[in-house]
Amino acid sequence: MKRILALLLPVFGVLAAPLAPAQTPAASSNASGVASCSVAGMVVKLAGSEPLKSATVRLESVEDHTRTFSSSTDAGGRFEIKGIEAGRYRLRVIRDGFVTAEYGQRTFQDPGRVLTLAAGQNPKDLLFRLVPSAVISGTIQNEDGNPLPWARVSALRQVYFRGHRRLVSEVTVVTNDLGEYRLFGLRPGRYFVNATYKPGQRLDAVDESDDAPDSAKPGYVPTYYPGTPDPAKAIAVAVRAGEEIPTTNFLLEPTTVYSVRGRVSILGMHRPPEGVVLMLEPRTNGRAWTVPNRQSLADKGDGAFEITGILPGPYNLVGLWMNEGKRYQTQQNVDLSNSDAEGIQLTLTPGWNVSGQVAWDPNPSLEKGTLDIFARSVSTTFVAATQARVATNGAFLLRDLPEGTYQLTTTGQTADCYVKSIRYAGMEVPDDEFNVIRGTQATLEVIISSRGARLQGTVADADGLPLGGVWVVLVPAGAHKNEYHLFKPTTADQSGRFEIRGIAPGDYTLFSWEQVDRGAWEDPDFLKEFEGRGESVSLEEGEGKTLQLVAIRSASNEQQKQ
Repeated sequence: MKRILALLLPVFGVLAAPLAPAQTPAASSNASGVASCSVAGMVVKLAGSEPLKSATVRLESVEDHTRTFSSSTDAGGRFEIKGIEAGRYRLRVIRDGFVTAEYGQRTFQDPGRVLTLAAGQNPKDLLFRLVPSAVISGTIQNEDGNPLPWARVSALRQVYFRGHRRLVSEVTVVTNDLGEYRLFGLRPGRYFVNATYKPGQRLDAVDESDDAPDSAKPGYVPTYYPGTPDPAKAIAVAVRAGEEIPTTNFLLEPTTVYSVRGRVSILGMHRPPEGVVLMLEPRTNGRAWTVPNRQSLADKGDGAFEITGILPGPYNLVGLWMNEGKRYQTQQNVDLSNSDAEGIQLTLTPGWNVSGQVAWDPNPSLEKGTLDIFARSVSTTFVAATQARVATNGAFLLRDLPEGTYQLTTTGQTADCYVKSIRYAGMEVPDDEFNVIRGTQATLEVIISSRGARLQGTVADADGLPLGGVWVVLVPAGAHKNEYHLFKPTTADQSGRFEIRGIAPGDYTLFSWEQVDRGAWEDPDFLKEFEGRGESVSLEEGEGKTLQLVAIRSASNEQQKQ
């Protein structure tokens, strides 16, 4: 009898698949003479094991995302992909009407496992059991009980970002003439349903136009089920695989809203420019934005602007203007209570060029011969990151950075590298963040070490069996526990093995959970529950250590909140 390895465990009755032992082909090799690989198997419905035709099976290289292989299942649900180079891959199965499955997933929230293929390896009999996707449906009505057609309705999922929880759209649709909506293709989980409506305007599901009412007050504002503009008061809708939750109905009622008005100008220019883009971003560290961002355009030639339909609260007003490739920008706080914000004077200034120098300790170590520096704004999501290519002598120039706080990251170095030190204006930068002040001549000094520490090991469950497809996370300890750039997440492969490279020296705690939401480990409140349950480890530069972990048995963070 063939030795069978669990590919996808039937947690929540979702997915299960066996993996046969590797077999060596009689004659199959690439141009270099190295034996190529193949994968083969079958895709069926979970209930009844009925074969699924026309499912897409996609293999993507972990090291090079442009290297992909794909196939479709035949009438018998079978697939085979040949001519694969040896390496590490992600394997996914996609089919309309079903939840996308990934090799090694134990639940829908798990990251899946990396499939490692050695030269000439041919895993066969892979079995993916797909479950049907879920649906949330209902109607949207106004305060008089009349249906609201062309309302945009979204199913929002809670995610983590830098230790805070936010809501992001999973699926968006528009209501029909009866005010009905149907959010389909949902994975099992908990969703917050949100609806926006602008009288007289037709919307596509992906339309990102301003939803604000034309009149400052009253007006319709984004509303969360069961009928509140405050996401903190929203009620989540929990759905299981293949389940349809009907009659998720709620009203959109006119709410007192306010406007932000003012004028923009450009420093050193006598005539206000046209085409200044304005964005009003809520300032909050809660689980979600209180309302979506509001965008406006000052294009009448006199610099006047008005942003309408705003709920009370604290905001960040950002202005951006591009002229001949040069960026002008500014931002200021706006606080709305019970009246409009009038007479705001927004003066845009040209960005500031910040020069820098990269030094290596001890020697340069690059993946493909080039290194790039990125500066991402910490205070606004409105502007894309600024990128600079590092010259062979280590010099770089970040152009047109507006005043504000930025996080510095690098790409192009090998996996064993880490950013050892950042100094700006001669001072050490904490958490890879530096503050740009216009008019201040300051240089960025970046030291990259090619001698990062390395951790490897295995993850097992409470019974001592290897556990693949789970998160393994290295969390900084002590005074560095809130420095997000030091967090190092990875996943265990099909044998429960993991490896983390490019670790900065210091004290850490290594965790693994049988079930956890991605990024939850950056939330201090989440980690408090698991104090003392991780493995403490201290690492020196260039040091390598091996650890054996037992995954923490816990419900997913989403389930804990049900």
